[in-house]
Amino acid sequence: MASAIITSAKHGAYVAIGLYLVMVLVVSLSPQSQQAVEPPIQVAHPGIQFELRAHQAMADQADVAGVGGA
Repeated sequence: MASAIITSAKHGAYVAIGLYLVMVLVVSLSPQSQQAVEPPIQVAHPGIQFELRAHQAMADQADVAGVGGA
């Protein structure tokens, strides 16, 4: 008898924890799905931004290595 009560209580606790986790996920994800995602900077082509960063990184590495014109 006591074993059945304990088993039932455990089952109820697992169900309550599961429902709580589902509720937390729904509440935390719902504001994010309502916002329109816009990039902070509009670029003509995404490759241009990457290309400029790559050239700048190569120039910085050359300066560190002492290849700079100074």
